[in-house]
Amino acid sequence: MDLALGPLANEVRATRVRLSASLRHRLISAARRTAPNIPITLHADPNPWATGAFAALPSGDPNLNVLVGNCWGDTRTDAARLTALANLCTPGQRVGAYVLTLPPRPADAAALAEQLKMYADAGASEFHLYHAGLASPHRLSAIATALRLFK
Repeated sequence: MDLALGPLANEVRATRVRLSASLRHRLISAARRTAPNIPITLHADPNPWATGAFAALPSGDPNLNVLVGNCWGDTRTDAARLTALANLCTPGQRVGAYVLTLPPRPADAAALAEQLKMYADAGASEFHLYHAGLASPHRLSAIATALRLFK
């Protein structure tokens, strides 16, 4: 993006982050007015150019309880993203790893347990597993075994 936008990159990035933060703060305020003690989790990405379901959150947000990072790609890249999110956290905030457990990932308990350990070492304190409701009995068994191995 920086190359494509050239001298406009910083201005576009700042505007994009500012607008996203404004919307996020309005939504969090509305949620807190409705249910003051409800925990708020955000699918987040520390990359200011992030798009899609994981919001760009390059500076963190102390009003959130959990920052959940996408872990559907290369495990090292995903772990680096989780570490970056952990570095944005304020005391009491948690990092979650949104882990793909369906194909094309193998139904391999040992591999999944190793992946979970890598994510925990990167800063994740909770796992959001996609998607147990769609998993076959064999895959559900592998997921359950991986969680036991991870302990």
